[in-house]
Amino acid sequence: MRYHLTRVLRIHGYLRRGVDADELLGELLTRVQLSPPERFLDKLPHQLSGGQLQRVAIARTLAARPTVLLADEPVSMLDVSIRLGILRLLTRLKEEEHLALLYITHDIASARYFSEETLVMYRGHLVEGGPSEEVTQHPAHPYTQLLISSAPDPDRHGADDPPAARPPGRRRPDATGCPFAGRCPQTMDLCLHAMPEVTDLGEGHWARCWLHTPPVRDDN
Repeated sequence: MRYHLTRVLRIHGYLRRGVDADELLGELLTRVQLSPPERFLDKLPHQLSGGQLQRVAIARTLAARPTVLLADEPVSMLDVSIRLGILRLLTRLKEEEHLALLYITHDIASARYFSEETLVMYRGHLVEGGPSEEVTQHPAHPYTQLLISSAPDPDRHGADDPPAARPPGRRRPDATGCPFAGRCPQTMDLCLHAMPEVTDLGEGHWARCWLHTPPVRDDN
């Protein structure tokens, strides 16, 4: 661990003459709640738990003194019991150090509690976005609804679940159609041939779906 953290400090020019390397490393480990730092500094990767390894990875990122953090599935490989601790750590760092944080995940439920704004993407297309609470509590796009319905919820009894995606074999959309049309349980013919425009649903919430965008009529 010492090598990987020291290397980042050296690359970015923070290990100058007269700088105590161990002091800088200790500060990094303390910021990610690995303390006392001397207990972890000379550990090898196989001597650390999954949660500790993820904290080291975050410390290595902080060593570069960033203003933006890109967190791509930061807890997907961790046990459920320690995921919340990592998310709380990232939240604290974001707030205390004024970092912009882009959180990428398939777990849209965690986005509700972690992110101020949620953007839903399907095959490279943004299909819905807005305040996280609004998007997760009132999903407008069928893909967002399916993502939320796939998350475990002990309070859900099934009556209000959105319909499941249709099985493979449906006609695929052409190059100008909605990319989700081939899987959408509410596909219309229009969806297969035309991409809907963004529709403002209010309160900063928007969706790109023909269910919310009436087709333009040509009266000529």
